[in-house]
Amino acid sequence: MKHKIVITYLILIFGLFTGCKKFLDLPAKNQRAVITVTDVKSLLASQLRGVITPKIKPLYGQIIPACPTPATVMFGAYSDDIDFENALPTYLGLTSTNLIKTTESSYADILLWNQQATSTMLWSHHYDIVGFLNSLIDQLGTIKDVSNTDQDQLLGEMYTNRAYSLFKLLQYYGIYNNADMGIPIYLHTGEGVLGIKPKRETHVNSYKIILEDLNKALEMVNRTSPAVGFNALYNKRFINHLLAQVYWYKAESPAKEASDYANVKTYSLAALEAVDALIPTTAAARINAYGGKDPNYPVIVQQNSFSNADVLSLYGSGYQYIGFGPMNIPLNADFAALFTSTDIRVANYFSAAGAAGKTLSAVWPSDGTTSGSDKSGQTVMFKPEEAYLMLMEAQYRLGAEGDALITLNKFRAFRNAGNFTGLSGAALLTEIINERRRELFGDTDKRWLDLKRYANKTITRNIKFFNKQYNITVPPNDYRYALPIPLVEIQQNNNMVPNPGWTLIEY
Repeated sequence: MKHKIVITYLILIFGLFTGCKKFLDLPAKNQRAVITVTDVKSLLASQLRGVITPKIKPLYGQIIPACPTPATVMFGAYSDDIDFENALPTYLGLTSTNLIKTTESSYADILLWNQQATSTMLWSHHYDIVGFLNSLIDQLGTIKDVSNTDQDQLLGEMYTNRAYSLFKLLQYYGIYNNADMGIPIYLHTGEGVLGIKPKRETHVNSYKIILEDLNKALEMVNRTSPAVGFNALYNKRFINHLLAQVYWYKAESPAKEASDYANVKTYSLAALEAVDALIPTTAAARINAYGGKDPNYPVIVQQNSFSNADVLSLYGSGYQYIGFGPMNIPLNADFAALFTSTDIRVANYFSAAGAAGKTLSAVWPSDGTTSGSDKSGQTVMFKPEEAYLMLMEAQYRLGAEGDALITLNKFRAFRNAGNFTGLSGAALLTEIINERRRELFGDTDKRWLDLKRYANKTITRNIKFFNKQYNITVPPNDYRYALPIPLVEIQQNNNMVPNPGWTLIEY
């Protein structure tokens, strides 16, 4: 027999230091019974308001947006676009009169792959959301006389959001080249399952669960339109885009299937329907679009409730024009060399200062303005540009190299970056990967995930902290491409197999 489920309105139950097994538990205080479809709508609306409203915290999940500023900074520091060896004196040379001054230990943590608090925060955040949605999905199934429209709009929204959080967990914590090391997943709630300690699913089972949610949501949105003013991720374009992302990431994983890239192509094309005229084609238009100031740009823009200090400490102050640092952050030469002089992204990314303009602009990552001011690490979900990047790779992998080159050049036309001619084979794939790097610079977790997925680069970092030299080498498929499972999760769940290799550096 199903039990009536109660959900808190006032106190978020899981907290930063509870494990994912706690996502099965429900709160015992400040309760409201969920017994009607109106109750479900009210709770889900409170959650979705935090998804789509700038700087409003969702009802469940500890943070906003899906990739908050500390995570954007962590993933940027774990990547290869900034020349951190030459940036370090700039970072540490600030005085108290500068706008942003970050401690040496904070820089050591992120630049030596020693930052575990942010990983714990991401784990807890996404499992909180999964637990909340599990409870609502289960409870909706006990309510009688739910209309077909309500059923689709509510369940479709919840399935898409749950799939999104599970997918991010798999990307962050799954070991990409180990078939058994997916993530723990449980999709039900209630007294009969409280205290269960789920094991890590295989990659195959993890993707199966995620894709089942998304395919159900797509079936629903194809027959029932979203509710205007209510639904967020329950959107045909967004669901198709997310399906393309999942198949794209799956296609090089231990769960890969021969049909993956065909699915990437199908869903990318669906996500790109009637979108070309909406893609920004100037440097200023990109900033406006990614700052949420272009109402026609078909994305969800999530702005941080966190201080921007974190992103400024890594990517440089937005107030460089009046002398505040850190300023003129050097970019790696191999990244800077990827751009043609006419490319509109040059104006976004590069400042006029520094050798050959290879230092970072004062307005990137974008904060939605074109003048010097605070930068921001907001999350822009479902960029059509990313769908184009997935499409061209799918065409290449399916053997249609001519189509892939046409799509690559079409995309580069949006950026006034010039055409490639005669590219084929490995050289074409290299430029498709390079185009991802050019387009997605500073965008949340994107470059780190590309390094993880393509496994095509070794990062070396020879850097000194507290008068001690650290020589770090991160080869492809290194353990650092699967974030550490929080210690509290390992302690609470004896079925949990931790990600190996992670030990804290003592300074």
